[in-house]
Formats: sequence, C-alpha cells, structure tokens
Amino acid sequence: MDMRWPIEDRDLDELELDLRNVRIPAEALDESAIANYLVEAEDLLDLVRDILRDGYLDNDLPVVVMDDGRRVVVEGNRRITALKAIHNPELLGKSAPRIERLLSRYPDADTPTQVRVMVAPSREAAQPLLARLHTRNAKKSWLREQQAVFYHAQLSPSVTVDDLRTLYPIGTTPIASFIRMGEMRELIRSMKYDDPGLEEFVKTSQLKMTSFEYAYELPKIRQALGLNFDKDGRLVSKRLSDGQRRGLMYLLEEFRAKRLNTRSPELRSAKDEHNIFAEQLRQLVGGIETHASDPTGAEEDLSASQNGSTSVPGSGNSDGSDADIAGPSSGTGPAGGRPSGGTGPAGGRPSATGPETGSGGTGHQTGPTGQPGSRGPNRGETRSRLDMEGFEYKGSSSGLRRRFEELQRLDVRDFPNAAHDLLRTVLECSIKDHFATVRQMRLTGKQLGACMTELASAYQNDQRMTSLINAINRKGRMPAAQYAGTAFSLNASNHEPDSFVAGRDVHEAWDRIKPILIEIVGS
Repeated sequence: MDMRWPIEDRDLDELELDLRNVRIPAEALDESAIANYLVEAEDLLDLVRDILRDGYLDNDLPVVVMDDGRRVVVEGNRRITALKAIHNPELLGKSAPRIERLLSRYPDADTPTQVRVMVAPSREAAQPLLARLHTRNAKKSWLREQQAVFYHAQLSPSVTVDDLRTLYPIGTTPIASFIRMGEMRELIRSMKYDDPGLEEFVKTSQLKMTSFEYAYELPKIRQALGLNFDKDGRLVSKRLSDGQRRGLMYLLEEFRAKRLNTRSPELRSAKDEHNIFAEQLRQLVGGIETHASDPTGAEEDLSASQNGSTSVPGSGNSDGSDADIAGPSSGTGPAGGRPSGGTGPAGGRPSATGPETGSGGTGHQTGPTGQPGSRGPNRGETRSRLDMEGFEYKGSSSGLRRRFEELQRLDVRDFPNAAHDLLRTVLECSIKDHFATVRQMRLTGKQLGACMTELASAYQNDQRMTSLINAINRKGRMPAAQYAGTAFSLNASNHEPDSFVAGRDVHEAWDRIKPILIEIVGS
C-alpha cells in the first residue's frame, strides 16, 4: 500500500474536527461538543498543558481527508482540538477558565496557528492507517460509558438536560441514565483515596462504569450510601460525608477485588444476599438517613437493560462491556472465589477500613459491621491460578501463545517463582510481538528495560497506558504494595540468587501487567 501521501501546511481554522467519529444521533453536533467530550474522556487539558509547556511536536502528523471541499481531521483530532482551544478557549465552554489559567501560567508559550498535515486520498484509504495506529480492528461504535461521558460533558449553566434531550433525540430515560453515570464517574474520580492502587483502578478506567452501574442504580444500595438523583439524573448533592466516602470506597474495592460483579447475588434485588449487603453497607456508612421510595425510576431502567430491552444507540448491545469485569461462571462462588457460605453475612468480607485497603485499619480483619473474627473471603492472592478473565492472546506467535497457556496452568502457590519468571518473559515477548506486528519494528536483542522504554515512547500520548507503564517502570524507595510487578522486581527474581517471591507477589504482579497485555497483544 502506497502511504506516500502529500504533506501540507494548513491554518487551524481550515481544519475541521471529524464529527463522524462521534456515534451520537444529532443534527446540531458541533466542534464544541466534541471538545467538551475530549476534556472529560481523553484528558484534553493535560495535552493543552503539555503543548504550552513543551511546545507542539509535529513528528506525528495529523491526517486529513477532503470532504465536500472541507479538510476534515480523521487522525489527530485531540491534538488539533488542543491547539484550537489554546487560540480560542471559548471552544471548551465551561472549561474555558481552565484554559485561561494555563495560558497565564505559560505566557511565553509558542503555539502554532498553522500545522503540517498529511492528506489521505479518502476515508477508505485512511482506515488501514487508523486501524494500525489505534487497534487491530476497524473503529467501533462508542460503548455506553463513552456515550455517558459525552452527554455529561455537555452540561453547563447554559446547557440543561432538557436541552440535551432536544439536541440528541434518543428518549428521556436513556439521557437520564447517561447523566447518572456521568455524575457517578465524576464523583468517584474526585474523591481523595488512601489506597493508591484503588485510586489507579478508578481513575485509569480499569473500573467499568457499566458494571459499577449495577450497584449504584439499585435503590437500596443508593439509599445505604445516602446518594440521591433528581429526575434528570443529576446528583442532588455531591458533598460526601466521611461515612459516604468510606462506603463508596468499600464498594469500589469489592469491584477491584472481583468479589462483586454483574452476576453477584448482592446486586440482584430479588436475592436475600442483596438485602444483607445493603444493610451492611448502610451500617458501614453509619447513620445515613434512608428513604422509602425512589422517584427516579432507576431500578426499572436497570432491570430493562439487564433483560436486554434497553437499546443503547450505536453500541450493538444493551449494556456495553459488563462482561469485562464479571467473574467466571464456575468456582466456589459468584465472584470466582467468594465462599458459598460463611460465618458472617455475605461471607464476611473484610472491612473497608481494615488493613487490606490501606486506609488505616486497626490491624485485624473485620466485616462491614465491625465484628472481628468473621470469616474472610477467598481473596485473589490465595488462588492457585492467575485470573485470566478478560485477557485472550490475539497475537500470531505460537511460542508466545504456548507461554501464556503454561502461565494459565501454573499453580502459583506451589511454583510462585516459576510463574513470576514467566511473567517477566511474557511481558518482554509481548512488547516485541506488538512492535513486530503492529508497528513494523523489531526489538531483537532488547531486554525488558529497553522494551519498556520503547513501549513508553510509543504510548506517550495515551495517558491511561502511560500510567500503567509508569507503574512498571517505578524505581527508588516505594511501599511493598507498589513493588510487585515493577521491572525492578521482575528482574531481581530472575537474576538475584537470594530474591524469592510468594504466590501473593505473583498475583499482584499479574494484576499490574495484565492491563498492558490486554492493550498490546490481547482483547
């Protein structure tokens, strides 16, 4: 395929954002709507800051196509939007003051009004390039969470939920449902976290909001947390008490540990476990007033989506990617490890304030009701096998595929060091596989450290991947919880005679490496 497309210098006001990239039904969709979405979903303001601080780099050219005489950006919308916002902060609406503050912070920044772009002959001709840059598959419609972020980002003092219903005619109930998700996403991302691992789980989108929705949409869970939405899906109050924050963190930790998922009986309103769990959560929050009725009808909305009767425009299914976080269908309990019975309610989970979450517990394990000595769950680090759910190797290397098969079968309790060494091998080889097949670049002879450096460079504009890679590359003094899975620890167990790991270390290392593998060689 001939990729020698012409390169041109074009003024920013000649370049238009690609409205067709947004799978939202609307006649009045404009660049401002896309820009506001990019602020919330793609960390646009971070890119604006980087450009103002470090300058605009044009080594990776935006790609445009001619469309009815207009130059439409099909690759590089985020960069072009950032430049447009720098020169016209009002493009970002409610976020304009934040741009103004950044401009004041970097008054001498040199930002171009003209950029070099590569001109593709057509959208069809550009598709293979876009697929190679972003994914191995053709572009997909937005998932439910992405749509929620889009709609929620448009809200401002001058844009109401009723305005959104007029602009985006998809029905009253779905809009309110999307706004609720946007409100909850904003709320949990704004909280202060005692546990860096939990904060990373929430803020790097490892948490699937389409799964978390199964919890906060249930009236008894919401009442226990003291959260109330109005008819439009807006939170009545976003001020959290210490108890509410503690309850939300406990709920989030349950999802992170995969003790809760979309199939858990605790999140099924008809199950006895649901009533028990809601009461435990209410006691954990501590004295939050509850209400007997729920005026939003959210439970009916969720029931419809669980039964597959609620259509999400452009998503191809009813509930997005809930299965990504769901536990296996077989095992000792619904979360792939929770005991089927226990001496305390719901199997006696550890307290959100206990030592497991890093939030300053008392040093002994308790259930949510604060009763010491209750039976603890079958936590992930006690399992004999690594949790492979959500990861499937999609590469073409038969040798790497066999390594993953071995890793899946290894009993990490009996062979922790063998499993840990194999983790290092699959990480290094997966990076090499990714570069060879996706980026047409071979890393022959490079070891793990050099491979991680190449990966960091390749994903420097992807904040989520940068965060995951930085966790592996972390050096210097650090808490024990951050050490597992770092390149330093992987190399130490491989090269140092006295370095010896336990099964828990392998589970923690896998949890840190797995999201990277999903991105570069998996699905």
